Amino acid sequence: MSKARVALVILGDALLIIAIVLLFEIDKLVNGTLYGYGLVFSNDWAQPYWLMFKVTLALIVVAVILISVVELPYPAFEEKKTNDNSENSAMHFGLSELLFLTR
Repeated sequence: MSKARVALVILGDALLIIAIVLLFEIDKLVNGTLYGYGLVFSNDWAQPYWLMFKVTLALIVVAVILISVVELPYPAFEEKKTNDNSENSAMHFGLSELLFLTR
């Protein structure tokens, strides 16, 4: 795997982690600062807000996990080299080759 690809995976994960931090900053703003400006609690806005917050957080966490698992190299998934010259040896692919073929 190239260094550029690893760097892009790390950059993508870092950007998603920054999005999580910003999401918590928005939550702190809503649940703290805005009450000082007269925000009145109501379940009419709180329930949808909490739902959207939790769903957004879950989607970002899933994205970080998927990017890391799919894109970073894992030796366990690499193709094993064998000295077998049979016809079946051409049919063995590592996980990274299969993922590349499906893109």
